[in-house]
Amino acid sequence: MNRLLIPLLILLGSLLLSWHWSCNLKPQDKCGAVVESVAPVVPMDTMAVVDTAKTNLTAEEKLLIEPLDVYFAVNNAGISRNAEIENWLNTAKKYLDQNPSEKLSVTGHTDSDGDDAANQGLSERRAATVAGILGKEGFTAEGLVVSGKGETEPIVGNDTPDNKAKNRRVSIRLIK
Repeated sequence: MNRLLIPLLILLGSLLLSWHWSCNLKPQDKCGAVVESVAPVVPMDTMAVVDTAKTNLTAEEKLLIEPLDVYFAVNNAGISRNAEIENWLNTAKKYLDQNPSEKLSVTGHTDSDGDDAANQGLSERRAATVAGILGKEGFTAEGLVVSGKGETEPIVGNDTPDNKAKNRRVSIRLIK
């Protein structure tokens, strides 16, 4: 009996480690395929924020400067696409084709569940996942500034399940 138990435990442990690695440590796109990082993660404080009320912006720029928030399930880096996301991406693609020197900020966020280090890593994986999807849509790595903020910038309090769901997001916006 003991001769079978030890190999069985080793097999079970290696399967669990393999599952943990593939589900939690590597970014994945919505189909479950591993996404290679398309742009380096940079500190958010290196990006300028535009006061849209004081700047003459086109309709496209106004749309793209307002962050598009892509939401995630608990402890998950996969996204669900909808019409709003598709419209925003189409507008961004056309705009960036006409303005190749402009960039998009792709910033990952989490709720407050879990420890800070794990949430930081999760936010970076989420941002990398969205950047990978954008890369497949034709956006260039040079046109994306990818970062993760962990749980440090919630848009609402983390006091209810609905509010936590709003904080599990990646924000995409035009950097002016």
